[in-house]
Amino acid sequence: MREAIFSPLDHVDLAEKTYQALKDRILKRDLSPGERVSVDEVARALGVSRTPVNEALKRLAGEGLIDILPRRGTFVSQLTAHEVNELFDVRLMIELYSVQTIFARGKVRELLQLVRESMERMRRATHPQGYSDYMGFMDADRELHLQLVTMAGNEYLARLYRELPVHVFVARAHFLNNVEDARQALEEHDAVLHAFERGQMEEVMQALRTHITTVKSRILELLEARGGQL
Repeated sequence: MREAIFSPLDHVDLAEKTYQALKDRILKRDLSPGERVSVDEVARALGVSRTPVNEALKRLAGEGLIDILPRRGTFVSQLTAHEVNELFDVRLMIELYSVQTIFARGKVRELLQLVRESMERMRRATHPQGYSDYMGFMDADRELHLQLVTMAGNEYLARLYRELPVHVFVARAHFLNNVEDARQALEEHDAVLHAFERGQMEEVMQALRTHITTVKSRILELLEARGGQL
């Protein structure tokens, strides 16, 4: 692993800063899929102890960015086409069910305000050349979809959705092709928002289906183009 890609951190909220530093390097591919991550090297490069590094790695493992393999080591996770297909199919089922439930429970207006706020954050994070705040965009994107699932009122389903690492996959893909993806992502989310505003459940479901399957297809294309690594 290359220590030179890190810079020492100041000693304020070290666990969070260590987590953000590692996550940023992974999403930007400074740390490549399959690359071994040394706790000692990261700690030395960031100027912290092993404790915040270990905490950050466990958190990243929970998000699907890191694989911690007993007696083998810690590695940047690698994605496969099989994983992408299965996880996005699960995501689609959960989100479409959530839409049906939200309409059945009369929660559309309540959700709309949250969706509009997330969309505004996404717009502020983009400019004509791509992303002005890449991580801010991805956070708002994930929050929008999580709000949709949470509004359905099934905590078990929401917990399952939170554990799906699909937005890790999306983040990796968006970073590799940011101008086109930023523009298209906004258009796809706008289609979902406008369908909700019109109160048309089938239209919302179709817009969501188009968005999710399009993202999955882009990730699969990138995986194929990069020899199965993303």
